[in-house]
Amino acid sequence: MASDIDNPKILIAEDSQILNNMLRDVFEEHGFEVFQAFDGSEGKNLFVKEKPDIALIDVHMPKVDGFEALRFAKERLPRSIVIVMSGAGNPQVGVQAMKLGADDFLSKPFVAEDVVALAQKLLENRRFAEENVRLKKEIHRSEKNLAHLTTIINEALITTDSSGKIQSINRAASNLWGYTFEELKDKDIHFLVRGDARTLLHRDLVKDTLREGKVEGEFHFRKKDNSTFPGYLSTSIIKENNRVRGIVIVVAELARLYEVERRLKQSEKLAALGTVVEGVAHEVRNCVTSLGGFALRLHNMSDADSTAGKYTEIILNDVARLEKMVKDIEEYVLFSKFYRFNFVKTDLIPLVERARDKAGQAVPPDLVRKVSFSLETDKNVPKISVDPTAIEEVFYNLIKNAYAAMPHGGRLRVTIKNLKSGVSIAFVDSGVGVHAEDISAIFNPFFTSKTTGAGMGLSKVHLLLEEHRGAVSVTSEPGKGSTFEVFLPVERITTGVYPWESMSLARPARGSGKIL
Repeated sequence: MASDIDNPKILIAEDSQILNNMLRDVFEEHGFEVFQAFDGSEGKNLFVKEKPDIALIDVHMPKVDGFEALRFAKERLPRSIVIVMSGAGNPQVGVQAMKLGADDFLSKPFVAEDVVALAQKLLENRRFAEENVRLKKEIHRSEKNLAHLTTIINEALITTDSSGKIQSINRAASNLWGYTFEELKDKDIHFLVRGDARTLLHRDLVKDTLREGKVEGEFHFRKKDNSTFPGYLSTSIIKENNRVRGIVIVVAELARLYEVERRLKQSEKLAALGTVVEGVAHEVRNCVTSLGGFALRLHNMSDADSTAGKYTEIILNDVARLEKMVKDIEEYVLFSKFYRFNFVKTDLIPLVERARDKAGQAVPPDLVRKVSFSLETDKNVPKISVDPTAIEEVFYNLIKNAYAAMPHGGRLRVTIKNLKSGVSIAFVDSGVGVHAEDISAIFNPFFTSKTTGAGMGLSKVHLLLEEHRGAVSVTSEPGKGSTFEVFLPVERITTGVYPWESMSLARPARGSGKIL
């Protein structure tokens, strides 16, 4: 496979001289320019000096460990690809490496040729990604330069006279800023730009456009309600008989793009973690089988009341807990790989009720009795296109999660509301709540605050909602409860309305929300 450059640079940071030299020889045979480091400190210095395209970093190295070297590399040169290597046999090493930004993770021992193939693949993926970004920027620039020739566009379109006073706006501009045309007529165009943004950029849009012929770039704009939003602005001159008659300004809101990019990164992160999860489950399964078998034999050979009997009973209980955890992990991996979705028009209310009953069987009966459950729905909630089994699983995990957050009882209120182009289903509990710093991590595999379980439930929620083009918003306050609000579009492919816009109509009550 061809790489994105003729002789890509690779840094090998590995304290084993034998392995380091072996990797050097193989990569040099495949046309790489190789730099070697035998401890973390040397690796950091070479990284700054040589700026490699790709780095192989061992976790356990003298002076500076691999995790610190990984952080350093990603901070100094985010474009560089970093592959972390480890032979520790600890599954959390891979998980931590991916969370810190590693592009991939290798468990020793490995085949050197496979490492070269992986490096070439990652370099090729980077080339494709960067080429796509470049092409998108070129297309975006071209579209903006021709925007004044288009009479009906989705972007905000504003025209001014030659002094910068607003003469017309289209509906998209009115919706974006919240002003009517009458409110903006003859106002200076800078009225719509956030003051500090304009000061920092030192841009006078009118003078710069008249002098340079156009202005392009990202600005922050201020709406009528004083909130702000990022936008890509492009200006050009309107001429008639070679005389300047005014300026046309096109603004494309970037909030949607930023949200799409964030959600894409989250999905890629979960996919990478899923690969680690699969390997973890396989390795742990083998160890748990051996531990359980020998512990059971020792237990049967011991008196139940003896010290050995009590110790082996503790081991067997922990083995059973590990087996349940591995089973949860394997079910998650199998589901994410092989489940085939079947979308049909479905009434959501029976799904909530079935999920409630199923969750009630999965938690202690006395806890079910202590929790007051209520279901409130808007009138005429439409049937929507979903996979019933998958969405029932989403509701089941959210309800079970709410029960777990209320170990001493409380209230769980589920509300179903009609939105502009979809439905909101909110699960509001009076439980222990989630700390703000944990909200962005609760949908990751292995994240759990409980002593049992693998923490796969909410990760599965995220996976299923992504497939439905839906979203989930989390608001919480420690000690006062949480709200998990699910948005599902009426149709799986929705045009014109985005989940993070429609979700705001339901207005979760407390805390600062995060949309995953």
